[in-house]
Amino acid sequence: MEAGKKNCSYCAEVIMAEAILCKHCQSDLRQKIRIPPGWPIPSENKMGRVGKIVVGLTVAITLYLAVGFYVSNTSQDKESMQAREAAEQCREEIDSYSGPAVGKSIIAEVCRKLEDDLRKGLSRVP
Repeated sequence: MEAGKKNCSYCAEVIMAEAILCKHCQSDLRQKIRIPPGWPIPSENKMGRVGKIVVGLTVAITLYLAVGFYVSNTSQDKESMQAREAAEQCREEIDSYSGPAVGKSIIAEVCRKLEDDLRKGLSRVP
């Protein structure tokens, strides 16, 4: 073999020693792994189509669940908070009432009824 020449590691044709692309088979000689001509050159930076689909689906599902969780908890928490405030305000009315005992017992009975209705509606104690 002549000086300054070498054989292509893909097609075994004689090429220049400094060549980075084989003139016969068009193989990239800079690659450390052998890739047959015509195959795409792997890149460490590129994500394949399947990888992109998996990432996209994961993000979409996560966003869907997060928004659904937020919306459901927000309305339920708002109702629960309003129920607690109503029950607390009713108890304050009982404590601050200074009229006849009959009036106080009527207010207490109304508060108990309100709390029972709220428990049934929200399935938990206000």
